[in-house]
Amino acid sequence: MRNPARWRLGAVTAAGLGVLVTGSLPGGAAQARAQEADAALSYACRLPSGTSQEVGVRVRGTFPAAGTAGRPVQPGRVTATVTIPRAAVPEVGALGGAAVVGTGELGVSVRQNGKAAAATWPGLTTPATPIADGADLVLAASGDVPPVTPAGTGDLTFTAGKLALELSPRDAHGGVPKDAKPPVTIGCEPSGEHVLATVPVPEGTAPATPAPPKTAPPKAGKRTAAEAPGGTPAECGKFTGPNDDWYSGCVYLSGFSNVTKLKGAAILNDPEFGRPALTNLVYSLTDTGASVRQRFVSPLRSRSTFLTFGFMPTTATMEMTQRPLKPGEDYGTFEAVSDMQTGIQSVNAHMRMSVRISDVSVNGTPLDVGENCRTAMDADIVLKGQMTSVLEGGTLDGSFRIPRFTGCGAGEDLGPLFNGTVSGPGNLLRVSLGATCIPDADISCPPAVPTPARTTPPPTH
Repeated sequence: MRNPARWRLGAVTAAGLGVLVTGSLPGGAAQARAQEADAALSYACRLPSGTSQEVGVRVRGTFPAAGTAGRPVQPGRVTATVTIPRAAVPEVGALGGAAVVGTGELGVSVRQNGKAAAATWPGLTTPATPIADGADLVLAASGDVPPVTPAGTGDLTFTAGKLALELSPRDAHGGVPKDAKPPVTIGCEPSGEHVLATVPVPEGTAPATPAPPKTAPPKAGKRTAAEAPGGTPAECGKFTGPNDDWYSGCVYLSGFSNVTKLKGAAILNDPEFGRPALTNLVYSLTDTGASVRQRFVSPLRSRSTFLTFGFMPTTATMEMTQRPLKPGEDYGTFEAVSDMQTGIQSVNAHMRMSVRISDVSVNGTPLDVGENCRTAMDADIVLKGQMTSVLEGGTLDGSFRIPRFTGCGAGEDLGPLFNGTVSGPGNLLRVSLGATCIPDADISCPPAVPTPARTTPPPTH
């Protein structure tokens, strides 16, 4: 029987199409075999110079042999191999590196019974690929893609759509060249209709429709920590909403925070550095999606090494402590609005963070920055993204300003050093949200720390 909390979520986000693109957790019918998709496609791609070039794209992946109505159809890992012809390779080489890395996003149309829903397969990444004079450049972008839940029976057809590829230069050692130019984006339109796979959803496979819940899910905090399911942290759910329409849960997040001036990135909530910080939240389902309020249980800590002034290795511990958006107000907000045709949610997040730096060493020599080397003001962070459900996880992106630092240095004022090398605008932040653990309904518990989604920084201005 479907849990009441999940039934309400499905009822709110269900679209009036024959196909609903969702982020439902795995749990569909077992599949005896799979079908291998291998499609050679043709795209018209717009290069950085503004010219158009025919580009070959080969999309490979595994799809289920059949699906079940109302159950997730989960494709396997997808690889889009893009072959940039040798005539266009000099434009990529002009980025200034011996190799190139890329992040791709493939648009997909999912059709059933004459109706279609648009989806995207983001986060397809390529390894560093050498650029050779007089030869084609072959970039293999791979990644996991979200599932699709068919609302009814009938063939489920996946068709490839627009392709976007963001490219950045790398030197022979995989690092960013000193004379590197900003990343470029190549946008590609399909030449004709490109069917990737068709998954039949036969009659008689639809699961029984559950009866509507008679009562709301129990509120968090009514069980003891010892009763927490499957190793769920005792702190999970210890955050209450303004009334009984709000339900409690917890989630882990991870990600990368770029420091533009240092041309590097720090890992957020790195489990290899220490115990990751848990995020408590409360959520309320609305007619258009969901409203979420969140607060970190402890500061986010990470340890990273940058090349100060381009050559001096500097290692430091960064601690980010959440601050209220305004005095007496919420600490963090997530607003999710669902597209009533596709079910995809547009998510806007807002939070404020105080950043402290400690345990600094320069070229292996400790640098005493004191105990209170922190930003003079809170960093104001706004993140946006699209996902199938904010409660089932996804990726959010934003760009924020690192404020100037104060209180740095035990014997001398080191504030100007950090202000000159760290503070400033245009710092990319990419956050990956895991699935929300709802302990009183035993959904997605215990919470898992998601693998950070990698990206390349936007062009600086």
